[in-house]
Amino acid sequence: MNTDSTISEAPCGIRLRSEATARQEPRGFPWPTRVVSLAGARAQAGRLAKKGRAPDISTFRLGQHASVNCITINGKENGPVESIIRDEAKKLKAAILNQFVFADNNMYLTSLKKLVSEGAPIACLNHTVPGGKGIFSAQAIALSGIRNVEPVKVNGRRIGFVYEDGFARYCFLSNVFAQNVNGSRPEQAGIVFETLEKAMAQHGFQFTEIVRTWFFNDHILDWYGEFNKVRTDFFKKTGIFEKTVPASTGIGAGNPHGAALVGNVFAVQPKNGQVKIQAVPSPMQESALNYKSSFSRAIELEYPTHRCLLISGTASISKDGETAFLDDVVSQIDLTMRVAEALLQSRKMDWKSIFRGRVYFKHPDYLKYFEEYCQKHKIPGSHLAVAFTDMCRGALLFEIELDALISKVSVQ
Repeated sequence: MNTDSTISEAPCGIRLRSEATARQEPRGFPWPTRVVSLAGARAQAGRLAKKGRAPDISTFRLGQHASVNCITINGKENGPVESIIRDEAKKLKAAILNQFVFADNNMYLTSLKKLVSEGAPIACLNHTVPGGKGIFSAQAIALSGIRNVEPVKVNGRRIGFVYEDGFARYCFLSNVFAQNVNGSRPEQAGIVFETLEKAMAQHGFQFTEIVRTWFFNDHILDWYGEFNKVRTDFFKKTGIFEKTVPASTGIGAGNPHGAALVGNVFAVQPKNGQVKIQAVPSPMQESALNYKSSFSRAIELEYPTHRCLLISGTASISKDGETAFLDDVVSQIDLTMRVAEALLQSRKMDWKSIFRGRVYFKHPDYLKYFEEYCQKHKIPGSHLAVAFTDMCRGALLFEIELDALISKVSVQ
């Protein structure tokens, strides 16, 4: 398969162009240096959850016939979220690889039953949503024209896919949880890690090849310390600390299974050393490993033609590892965004390099302050899905995670 390409959350090496520019550009058009989006021209910076805005679609081209697409929906759109996702994927002639859905506690199950994902796993979170309107936000990664896509199943349940391009093989697993939800929280966490390792091994992947994780802990503030111990022990057992510790997000929200933990992972298996993988330190924060939280601030994937930066969930943490600006959401947002920007700039990227992201708020009222920040600093918000959750510390009020990509440039 022709694979001149770059990368996303479900990254194959992929070439980035919007659907509109793809029609205008001749074949062999040079690599762009900025992310473009189908909705980018009409989306105003920071307006993340306004009624009637069209869904945002980012499209990365894989050679002549294939692409990877990210569909992001926030707030009350022009129609039910469940049908918008399907319709947009259909227009793109794409199969949905995975979905993230955030919905209201009271309307959750009713909304979820309507969501048809064509066999793709859905990481579903529920919490308080303004107005109690069911599904509040959704984000899907959809593949079109990709060959050799293998489903990954555990006990007959599909939990992800394995696929490949000319640079690497990829494994994305989603919505993994312990079937016995009556077990203790640490026991359930251990089962999640064991399930992920087993499923990966069945398709020729090692656990140490994971570059990105997402953990959605129910009542996270009650047991985050216990979760960290389970994760650290499993990482020691599998040798991750001798390799590259993955980027990660850990936030608190419920799920429809009643499980203590839902886990997602993304793994990359380079072919012939063509993809270089490294942890990227934060210029403004110390390593999370220093306070016994086992994740890297960011991971960079360097391909022959492009670079992808996977930024972990980032919050208002000072250089010494303490929570900064207690009870001050405006200052927490400001610090968090400056930390994220410093990570981008350290790899010669900026906010226009963002392909996909999510923002998490302790309370729905805090969204307006983030929108104001984005408008003031001219930061595009169209690629960001919104959720209202707990963070891993009770005093944290805001968190952001990002995927960014850029054409190959020299980085000192």
